[in-house]
Amino acid sequence: MRVQVHSEAQRAVVRTAMLDLWSDSDTGATFDVVMDLEGLDALRERGIAFEVLVPDIDVVAAAERARIEGAEIARPGNWFAEYRDYDTVDAYLDVLAARRPDLARVEHLGVSTNGRRIRALRLSAAEGEAKAIVVNGGQHAREWISVMVSTCVADRMVAGYDTDPRIRGVLDARVVWVAPVINPDGYVHSWESDRYWRKNRAEPYGVDLNRNWSVGFGGRGSSSNRRSQIYRGPHAFSEPETRALRDLITREPVIAHVDFHSFGQMILYPWGHTKKPAPERDRLAALGDAMASAIAATHGERYKLMSAADLYTAGGTALDWSYGEGGADGFTIELRPTGGSGFVLPPEQIVPTCDEGLAAVLALAERVD
Repeated sequence: MRVQVHSEAQRAVVRTAMLDLWSDSDTGATFDVVMDLEGLDALRERGIAFEVLVPDIDVVAAAERARIEGAEIARPGNWFAEYRDYDTVDAYLDVLAARRPDLARVEHLGVSTNGRRIRALRLSAAEGEAKAIVVNGGQHAREWISVMVSTCVADRMVAGYDTDPRIRGVLDARVVWVAPVINPDGYVHSWESDRYWRKNRAEPYGVDLNRNWSVGFGGRGSSSNRRSQIYRGPHAFSEPETRALRDLITREPVIAHVDFHSFGQMILYPWGHTKKPAPERDRLAALGDAMASAIAATHGERYKLMSAADLYTAGGTALDWSYGEGGADGFTIELRPTGGSGFVLPPEQIVPTCDEGLAAVLALAERVD
């Protein structure tokens, strides 16, 4: 449900009663949580306003599992009709590289906590050294649509280079790196054991990778409690998954970074760890506005634009590190939906959400410098 608190005392009640946090932070006036019936009673007793978004998240997850297990293997050209597990997504990078070896190659970024490979597709037709854009999904395991949209960006660029002048223009001038699954262990766990798992699989309780970056590390909106959904880890870049993405951005001439998440339909720009405006706030907002306009032009969906801290204050996030230390314009795009089904987005929304993700990346690539 979505709760609305009017005091720190009410916030404390929600924190005590909730089973899980679905928003990235519980520091704002409104955020999404999971409650049982006892928790609901606690909200009612304290007069805390709430709206039920998903009446039974376990039923929704079970229905999704049954649907996926019963689905036929998608035919070529229909790959995005259903969600894909880690092995399938990872293998698809090789398929895309094989289709256009003149444009694409797969590169190894690192290895996860449990030994799974983290890979990216490098896309470019540029001659000589070109400035780069990094696109990733799957920092948070349960955000399956972020994995699909990242993969879709790569797919559309490979398929559209010869026929779409905008894609050709971007790849003739830029390098685009796409890393669909930054958190492979958590993603596998969300498929096999716990659909709503968020963190990586570091023992014993996992680390929230999007609190493990060094800019603002340890600040508000993260936690030192290992059981917390926003546990930041023992120190910045303690996790091999964040180090893998950091090292890519550090070694390449990256000028922009898009970190896909879900849900909420928002475009966020730095800062996230402080309310203080970023040094180039107006330019970042203009780039974000161009992405929001491009998204709206695809299917009419509105993505709210704001600095990350205006939504909630959170230290140790990827977008703040990309901008503050990585030398790139960092953005977080929270994909569909605005609420409703939450992390379990119906499969018929994969393709239109892919359209929106690609539109945003192209708009950014054409404007950033």
